[in-house]
Amino acid sequence: MNVLVLGSGGREHSLCYNLIKSKKISNLWCMPGNAGINRIAKFSNLNTDDNQSILDFCIKKKINLVIPGSEEFLAKGVGDYLRLNGIKVFGPSKKSALLESSKIFTKQICEIGNIKTAKWEVFKNSKIALKKIRQLKFPIVIKLDKLAAGKGVLVAKDLEDAKRFLKKVEQGKIGDSNSKIIVEKKLTGKEASFFYVVDGNSSKFIGSAQDYKRVGENNTGLNTGGMGCISPSPYENEKNIKLINKKFIEPTIKAMNFLGYPFKGILYAGLMFTKSDVFLIEYNIRLGDPECQALIARLASNFLDICIATEEQKLKDIKIKLSTKKSICIVMASKGYPENYKSGYTIKGIDKVNGNNIVFHAGTKLNKNKELVTNGGRVLNIISKQQTLEKARAEAYKLIKSIKCSNLFYRKDIGD
Repeated sequence: MNVLVLGSGGREHSLCYNLIKSKKISNLWCMPGNAGINRIAKFSNLNTDDNQSILDFCIKKKINLVIPGSEEFLAKGVGDYLRLNGIKVFGPSKKSALLESSKIFTKQICEIGNIKTAKWEVFKNSKIALKKIRQLKFPIVIKLDKLAAGKGVLVAKDLEDAKRFLKKVEQGKIGDSNSKIIVEKKLTGKEASFFYVVDGNSSKFIGSAQDYKRVGENNTGLNTGGMGCISPSPYENEKNIKLINKKFIEPTIKAMNFLGYPFKGILYAGLMFTKSDVFLIEYNIRLGDPECQALIARLASNFLDICIATEEQKLKDIKIKLSTKKSICIVMASKGYPENYKSGYTIKGIDKVNGNNIVFHAGTKLNKNKELVTNGGRVLNIISKQQTLEKARAEAYKLIKSIKCSNLFYRKDIGD
């Protein structure tokens, strides 16, 4: 079987790391890949922004299954395009991907499915939203309707916070300047991410995580794509797994089928556990980054088998096995991230990895001298899987100390 993974981050490296172990795979490709992925999978530098280029590549290389890593591939309809041409894809259609690509659509699904979520209002643009925000009590949550690379949400503690954020939206520095704006009541509690794989009718739990979005320690500074995570979430237990499935996942599947948008792929529920209840913060329609890296470390099943069962609507026939060990992912990022940063800095000491410790590459490449250098905002993902979270945390930070690069930083409180 020939498989193509689309993407170039730590998430895609972790997927390739798991997939390559399958005896069913003849050729594993990743496009465009990175310096770490390219050690274990074949790669191509073809334009992944164009669906036709991806299709042409699939036909030429006789690809049987495509696994898009990022939500952007799914939101632009790569799944629909490839399926129309007889190629299997793990992930939802463009319409089903609205669960992530439109926050307003998700709120409407919550209304149809009677799913608990924060009280909300929607506004045509930033200026109209700001007029309403001036009348509200803080803190509040401001969200862009459209995709914004994980940076389209702000918990505004005061009016100045809100004004700064909305100004960046207007300037096109965050997401689409024409995006509608959602303003929500802020919920108080603890966040957790629960992941389910869905085949259109049934679902199975595939893991949980707790991520760290802010760039600075103690959850300070700007929002990022993610600076680290732990798995499982402290809220993962049999009771909650069944509760989330019954109260959130099943109603969502039914609502999507009611609308004629059957969902197949990963349904990632971002949840808020308050003192008395659980609320949906958001849905994502792919594995998170860096959550995927921590989940893959604990996944005892091969991801390819899960993909095939999902596409063939046979999830009920397989068992997904998860390790009882705890895993942690710590992101090493370029100084200046998530705003302005420079690339091209050499990285050394990365090969000192063994056993339950892994380094997944994100923004890396080889320069003309074949040296490993930085090539993005989030550069490396340091993973450790151990019997306890404390041991995993200690091992991961120990590994970080062996990696030498003058332009990388990381949070020192992941897993605290």
